[in-house]
Formats: sequence, C-alpha cells, structure tokens
Amino acid sequence: MRILMAHNHFDKSALEYAFIDRKNIYHELTDLSDTGIDALSRVIKFNKLEKNDISSYTTTILKNRLDLLCGTRNTNKELYLNNLKSVIQMILQSAVKYYELVFVDTASGNNDISCIIIEKSDLVIVNLNQNVLVLEDFVNCFGDIKDKAMIILSRYDKDSRYNLKAIKRRFGFVNIHVIPYNIGFADACSESGAIDFFLKNLNAEKDDYNYYFIKAVREAAEAILTQLGIDTEQKKAN
Repeated sequence: MRILMAHNHFDKSALEYAFIDRKNIYHELTDLSDTGIDALSRVIKFNKLEKNDISSYTTTILKNRLDLLCGTRNTNKELYLNNLKSVIQMILQSAVKYYELVFVDTASGNNDISCIIIEKSDLVIVNLNQNVLVLEDFVNCFGDIKDKAMIILSRYDKDSRYNLKAIKRRFGFVNIHVIPYNIGFADACSESGAIDFFLKNLNAEKDDYNYYFIKAVREAAEAILTQLGIDTEQKKAN
C-alpha cells in the first residue's frame, strides 16, 4: 500500500525524528529544496495538482510504500497556521487521490486545523495511557468523536491495576488496543531508526524480548485496516 504520514505541528514532530536523521532534517529545513508542507501549500493554492504530484513534495521513507510530508520551515507561527488553514482541505483531498492511506499526526489542543483534519478523517486514533484522569478527560471532553475513534493505550503495562480488562469494564470502551512500552523501539526512534527496528524484528519469535511489542503493533495495525474496510488478508497476499 502507498501510505503518507504528515503532521500539522509548528514545532518538529516526533514523526520526523523517528524516521529521518536529525542532520537530514536540519538540511531539509535550511536548504532550498522545494519539499515539505510549505512548498506544497504554496503550489496547491495556485495550481491544480495531478494525483501523483503530491509525492514530489514528500520525503521517501520506503520507496513506493511510505512517504513523509515534513513540517514547516516557517519561523512565524501565526503565518504558518493561517497559510495551512487556508489549504489543509485541498491538501487532504489531493493526498487521498494518490495514497491508499493517509495518517496525520494532529497537534495537541483544540486548534482549528486539527479540528478540520479530525472532521475529515474516516478514523480518529486517540493515543492515551493508563492514567485514569486522562481517560476520564477523554470521555468527558471528546464524546463527539467517540463514534469514529479508536483508542490506543501506549506505553502499556499489563501488570498495572488499570489493565485493558479493567479499563474496558470501567469506561465501556470497545474499540481499544494496546502498545506496550519497548525500550528498543524507544531508542530506535531517538536514533531515527524506527524502520530498521521493525524490519529487524518483524518475525520475532515468542521467546524474543520484542515479540509482545511486535504482536501488539501488528494487531493494532490490522484493527485499523479492518475499521477502514481494508481486507488485511488480501493486502498480505499482494
């Protein structure tokens, strides 16, 4: 599948650091290459893009499979937000014509751009943790997206009193999955090696330290595809 990752953070997103070496990020932000969200925003305002043109403004992570649309080089936050707000719907519309899946990491807070992205999304993946106060805040404040939300508990600890079973029982969550904390993956993200980590551990056996983590990620990924109506078995066979 062709997949696009993007974000609407003003500051650098963890996405970029997990997949691209910091030196390369700095290079992309300071050179004159016409890539990233700023370049795409300028072009899309005044030109009609063909469906494959959007990939020209991205950074390739896995050829013909995974691209990353890097964030802004703008140092003026207000200018960046105003520019992006005016074109975000056009960017999303162009992206879904070329990519089979588009993931957008939305900035925290109730900002207008994040609200537009969430409104246009087929599925909202909400990353929470096992803190009961955090879970209660989600239930109380974001009930309007609950019907199309999938909850993922990150840094999950199965030995916590608030394990998956207890959380389901207390809050009535149905569409919820877990990703356990894994120090190897955390280190890999810090070293821009997320892809290498997955490629190395994709077939981890049951006695491997990384097995539980890989298994949980696989289950969550398949749940996302299923929720979106994508046949996971067929995609495996391709």
